Amino acid sequence: MSFFDRFRPAATISVRDIDPDALSVLRRLTSQKYTAYLVGGGVRDLLLGRVPKDFDVATDARPNQIRRLFRNAFVIGRRFKLVLICFGQKQIETATFRRDPEPNDEEPSRSVNSDSLYQDKDNTYGSPEEDAYRRDFTVNALFWDPQTEKIVDYTGGLHDLRKKVLRCIGDPAVRFQEDPVRMLRAVRLSSRLGFSIHPDSVRAIERHGAHIADASRPRVFDEILRLFTFSKSREALGRLWETGLMSHVLPAVCDYVERSGGRKSPLWAYLEALDEAAETFDTEHRESPRYVQENAIRLATLLTPLFREALRAADNRTSPLEMARGLVEEIIVTPFRTPGWRVPRALCYDLADILASLAQYASRSDARRKRALSLPWFNTARSLWHIAAKAENDREARDVLLQWDRLFEEYVAQPHPDRKGTYIPVNPDKASRGGFPGDVPEDRDALFPARRPRPAAGDADAADESGAPRRRRRRGHR
Repeated sequence: MSFFDRFRPAATISVRDIDPDALSVLRRLTSQKYTAYLVGGGVRDLLLGRVPKDFDVATDARPNQIRRLFRNAFVIGRRFKLVLICFGQKQIETATFRRDPEPNDEEPSRSVNSDSLYQDKDNTYGSPEEDAYRRDFTVNALFWDPQTEKIVDYTGGLHDLRKKVLRCIGDPAVRFQEDPVRMLRAVRLSSRLGFSIHPDSVRAIERHGAHIADASRPRVFDEILRLFTFSKSREALGRLWETGLMSHVLPAVCDYVERSGGRKSPLWAYLEALDEAAETFDTEHRESPRYVQENAIRLATLLTPLFREALRAADNRTSPLEMARGLVEEIIVTPFRTPGWRVPRALCYDLADILASLAQYASRSDARRKRALSLPWFNTARSLWHIAAKAENDREARDVLLQWDRLFEEYVAQPHPDRKGTYIPVNPDKASRGGFPGDVPEDRDALFPARRPRPAAGDADAADESGAPRRRRRRGHR
């Protein structure tokens, strides 16, 4: 390896690279004789020469003490209180140093299985060193001291940064059982940073991957969506499959990869096309006709190979929309549903419509195409068509897409009095019933029904034996 090929992160951080508001928080805390460090991913990214997404602060000041120092501070959290210090739209997350709870701490574990290592107790306050050792990976346990302007490294994170290795703090088998979501974080962070996962951690993931069922389903779903960030979905989903985690969090997708060629599965071409196109997506301006629904395009790309396979095997009696809804229900809705949480319905509806459009976008007349342009998810669907055409190297589809692009540009350019200068999507329910990509039956909510509370036993207003609801009697009426 030549000198120029070596990876050498910075030995320290320049004050000029740190957000001024984060610096002001650190300086105010230290001026009041508190210990305060810049912590977490912000320190890691600065050492790697990257631009951090945010800056977090850790201190020995308690949440109420922090709030008294900052008028723009808000205490949040139930299990463990954090302080958000707001500067306009920006928030500096400030936490008190924590440590792992001891077995004799006050609050007993609420875990169903007493033999499980899964941590569901509140963290308790600790020292900076204890806080470092309770973090997940060594590269995330680096602190920056504003007084000495030096890196504080308790866990060997600087060494792992030089080696480009993602290593667990402590025994990975124990740490992954304490919080199984750490396994997904290992896959995501290693893919994003271009690091290798330490062999001990890889073996622990392969051995304890089934423990992901112990984790909160909303957290797991959120972590799956994060696998698509930073245009690293091909790398992240590939590692998810290689480590065996995909069989536990996305079993239907894993089965498709296995039967469609493994490393040569068409899914990887779709994810590569998504990563290349993601840089051009407008995911910020919802009022724009070029707005792309970020989570919808990610999940639609993941499901498109499975949907195409189902289309080839289906009979003519099943509509593409029904097939798309069944796929969304099987892979996205049911596995992550809990008694108190479910995947947002709007995302499910749009995702099914976008998938179904793959079967019909090339067979519509110009009149029907023009009607489709006003659908709120149209540009997201159009982006998916381009991804599918590139992944499959379909030249005929590209010719059709050129016609769609021409119609779309004409639609965007022409004045619309009802827009008032900006793009205002039509009502999603009315738009979906407009005929593209297919007529939606009136019982649209049948696929993703809302939870309705059952009437209490003995309730005077509950349904009678015949099933008909009793009429509520007005108070005082005879």
